[in-house]
Amino acid sequence: MSQHPDWLNSIYDPGIYSHPVSEIHLIQTHISWVILTGDWVYKLKKPVNFGFVDFTTLELRHAACLEEVRLNRRTAPSLYDGVVTLVDGIDGPQFGENGPILEYAVRMRQFAQSDLFEQRLAGNELSVDVIESLARAVAELHGQAAIALPDSLFGTPELIRSTVQACLDELAKTSLPEALRSLLIPLNVWVMAEWRRLNSSFLSRKQEGWIRECHGDLHLGNIVLYRGKPTLFDCLEFNPNLRWIDEMSDIAFLVMDLHDRGAPRLAWRALNEWLEQSGDYQGLFVLKYYLAYRALVRAKVASIRLRQPELSPEEQERQHESLKSYVDLATTLTRQSQTIIVLMHGVSGSGKSFVARKLVESLGAVQIRSDVERKRLMDAWPPGTSVPPTDSEMYSTKITWKTYHRLQSMARIVVDSGYPVIVDATFLKQSDRQAFASLAKNLGVPFVIVACHAPEAVMQERVSQRQRIGRDASDADVAILQQQLATAEPLTSHELGSTIELDTNAGDLDAIVTSIRNRLANVVSPPTM
Repeated sequence: MSQHPDWLNSIYDPGIYSHPVSEIHLIQTHISWVILTGDWVYKLKKPVNFGFVDFTTLELRHAACLEEVRLNRRTAPSLYDGVVTLVDGIDGPQFGENGPILEYAVRMRQFAQSDLFEQRLAGNELSVDVIESLARAVAELHGQAAIALPDSLFGTPELIRSTVQACLDELAKTSLPEALRSLLIPLNVWVMAEWRRLNSSFLSRKQEGWIRECHGDLHLGNIVLYRGKPTLFDCLEFNPNLRWIDEMSDIAFLVMDLHDRGAPRLAWRALNEWLEQSGDYQGLFVLKYYLAYRALVRAKVASIRLRQPELSPEEQERQHESLKSYVDLATTLTRQSQTIIVLMHGVSGSGKSFVARKLVESLGAVQIRSDVERKRLMDAWPPGTSVPPTDSEMYSTKITWKTYHRLQSMARIVVDSGYPVIVDATFLKQSDRQAFASLAKNLGVPFVIVACHAPEAVMQERVSQRQRIGRDASDADVAILQQQLATAEPLTSHELGSTIELDTNAGDLDAIVTSIRNRLANVVSPPTM
């Protein structure tokens, strides 16, 4: 079968479809023809073989279509209608059942292209709430996905290395400007050195069950706001080695794509929400490696697309720019970040969690929350996964001690992984604050306390409102607030030397957070990811 089959021009004939057609528009990728018809989309595989994907026979394309429907119905069941056939009918090609089969296609419900996340982001229509909802959807997919068998090749260090190296090898045989080609040498060196450094981590990730049947192609072009909800579609169906992967590699694609498209604040919010839902903070050790890999994947796709003959001059220029952008990004992502431990201090309703989330965006940091980790210790997180424990169990002295001990271990993981950490808890006891100050000293990183406060009446109203809405991890009510106010141990004179005081009721909080960020600028600069 040729690259341009005889039936391709017939797709513009409305008569070949079994339903009314309001438009006919063809979109091409490096491996697919995608036909938009108004209510329905037909996706057909190109008869190509790039090594990592082989669609050279009708049987292989049929199997890939069936697999695509199976996999995508996990996250988008209402989008995927099924597999249909393009047949050689009496009057020529048509989508139907009567006649010799020319090709197989996946049929999907069509949605507005403006609802794709890449389009919404370009139009500045992608809110933090939607991004965090998306991160929860990704975590839900990962939590339900099948886990790779221990004796499988999926997720082994050798397969990880060969997959990343394949991207670099593809770029090496592409005609590139000398300045761009020169970047590939240090990238090769970094990839190999980092792979060796992380070898034991890759092995542990496999043994601990983090290798799962993921999405595999989780960029913004494969996510749509469908019926008001972030919906993942078009997952990678054609190569199990690229789909049965570390879930950290999966979320890294989304984070990298947001960063590449000039939305680092959304990238950090997406990452933090996914970490909070999944609890996979240990995976931060391998995140930077996977971020660079995902940038190289996109560079590889642009490289392949450049060699396909149907590209217009305008498309060729776009792919050249895309390739350069991704190689530049991969290079940036290999750089070491600065780290810091920031303690959020204050009673319930003081505004510390709100400020923490804003600092996540502006500092480029990982937030860990006592309210969440306390519940995770009691198997009560994410919400709805078990019968919630009573308040007396949840807030016992023993569980409180375990919670702060857990936060300390997590903070060490985040810092050792190369990221700033924001520890979000009340920190009412001086001994708890001192433990983190000692941790920062032992790790050799800066330590800052952000002490949040507000008028008592304001804090009471905030706590009551949060209780009414019922969407926050905190269970604190006005009675707990009163208890906290009565038992809080004041900051010592020594602690005040490392403290930024913040009245969260005084003026524009965004402006206040910016001022905090500016004060921390001499301590830490935001990491590239």
